[in-house]
Amino acid sequence: MPEPESVTAATDDLAVAPASDAPETPPIVAAHNPAWPHLFAQARAQILQAVGPHIQTIHHVGSTSVPGLAAKPIIDILVGVHDWNAARVTIPPLQRIGWEFRGPRGIPRRHYFVIRLPDGSRTHHLHMLELNSTHYTNMLAFRNHLQTHPTAATQYATLKHRLASRPGAYQQAKAPFIQRILGDLRR
Repeated sequence: MPEPESVTAATDDLAVAPASDAPETPPIVAAHNPAWPHLFAQARAQILQAVGPHIQTIHHVGSTSVPGLAAKPIIDILVGVHDWNAARVTIPPLQRIGWEFRGPRGIPRRHYFVIRLPDGSRTHHLHMLELNSTHYTNMLAFRNHLQTHPTAATQYATLKHRLASRPGAYQQAKAPFIQRILGDLRR
């Protein structure tokens, strides 16, 4: 039996939002907001209603998932799927409920989505990755480590506050800290 056309469509056929032309602004690192888990729960329910049969897991990840940790006020959501190509069927339903599809955005075999406010600021990121991918396991491992190691979480918060004045380098400058933690976890 042939696969549905939406599964076999070429990546070029998918509606990928253009890269933002807005100038990069310094990231805002805010004190932990106790509403973040509730915002995740709301988004989770909407995602499950829209594409639940096509996904295997859904996790709150990133700094907003770590109690007490300062963070950019953007809810990061990790969705696990068995097969990246088959998961393309989730793109249109997620777009219908407000998720802007951004393609892989530098991470192979990732479907990446954002939710934006009218002013263009992002409120949510959705990272859809295969369950057996390195990026999937690293995101969960890093979150779990920060949730269970307050000293590491404090060090990470300090680094993020220091880097917030460097908008173009914020993501890249956090990478050595993240890689060090992940390297330690592999030992």
